Amino acid sequence: MSKAALIVVDVQRDFCEGGALAAADTLSLLEPLQDCIEAARRAGAVIVFTQDWHPTNHSSFRTNGGPWPVHCEANSGGAQLMAPLRADEEDVTIHKGVSADGAGYSGFEATGLSEKLTSLGVTHLAVSGIATEYCVRATALDGLKAGFTAVVLTDMIRAVQPSETANVLAELAKRGVKAATAAEWLKSLRPN
Repeated sequence: MSKAALIVVDVQRDFCEGGALAAADTLSLLEPLQDCIEAARRAGAVIVFTQDWHPTNHSSFRTNGGPWPVHCEANSGGAQLMAPLRADEEDVTIHKGVSADGAGYSGFEATGLSEKLTSLGVTHLAVSGIATEYCVRATALDGLKAGFTAVVLTDMIRAVQPSETANVLAELAKRGVKAATAAEWLKSLRPN
């Protein structure tokens, strides 16, 4: 029987209000996303948390010539999941961007996530989290490339520039990634 996975992308302290590289309006995401995770868990979905987990010499940091402020250094407070989110023992946690080079935007980039999901019988993905135009986008597209059906949960994502959300969702739709609300997706998990 095919399974679904809910991928929770980078809901980490540094990407939330007050963090080093905060997306917009992230605090309003936390409780509804936690509710969605719990509902997906009850419905039998695999829960995946991705976290940027960068070394201090990561190429994306301005201090190393990259475009971003220092963020989500491995084992730092800024790299931790934002409460109330927490990974349970049976959940899959993926650390990405762990080598000095490479953007590390996608949860599938050099992480073994595709193989792990396949081994668990997963065939379709729902992608949520931060930031819509970077890591959410890249994870959804790479999930599709890896052969999974992918949907982005439109009410469970936050962008750095909210004005870009419609453009990103339009691009994803053109490339085959569907869009749905969390409620619509959760309803699809229930047997008829």
